[in-house]
Amino acid sequence: MTSVLLAIRGSFLAFVTTIGVGCCLLALVLSKYVIAGLTNGVLAAMFAVWGASAFVYAVLGHLGLRLIGYR
Repeated sequence: MTSVLLAIRGSFLAFVTTIGVGCCLLALVLSKYVIAGLTNGVLAAMFAVWGASAFVYAVLGHLGLRLIGYR
């Protein structure tokens, strides 16, 4: 577990991807499909957009690093 946390901390792209996963999971929890009593559509949509944006930034960052030849 510690090595996974150190890998996430050591890589900015992994950190952004982790934030994206967390936001998407939180959006799923806040939607009406997981817990019926805990529904907040506005917050679910906001976290879904933030999670998708984090994924897009991580992919663009990865492609940018591959473009300049960074390994």
